[in-house]
Amino acid sequence: MSDGVSAGGTVGGFDGVLETCLYHDGGQAGDVERFYEELLGLTRVARWPDGMAFRVGAGVLLLFDRELLGKRSGPISEHGSSGPGHACLLAGGGDRYDGLKRRLEAEGVEITHEQDWDSGRRSFYFADPAGNLLEVADGDLWP
Repeated sequence: MSDGVSAGGTVGGFDGVLETCLYHDGGQAGDVERFYEELLGLTRVARWPDGMAFRVGAGVLLLFDRELLGKRSGPISEHGSSGPGHACLLAGGGDRYDGLKRRLEAEGVEITHEQDWDSGRRSFYFADPAGNLLEVADGDLWP
């Protein structure tokens, strides 16, 4: 029986993450949207009454109003969180990574932790307006 890992190292035949979801409370949608669109510079690709989607490389970051999401019917209403979530965004290359860090600090965003990884990579952490813990890495942190 196979362990699900291909010769190329992919597990289960997957090529990446298509979607990652984070959540915010009601009334925070405007602040959250501005933060991701204007401060982080992500392109909003969709918006609907209880959420929005931003393009991140080949994947999408979904941000849902956790209160409105719970009022939906169907399978989408069956996910969510009661507290902050976490996502790590890749900003490869020293210039992009350092530039984003400087821009966030200039806008008053508190960098809560910086990490130098054994692999030689680095990352920093900060919170969005909804309290989600975001991390920016300068490369792939996983072996």
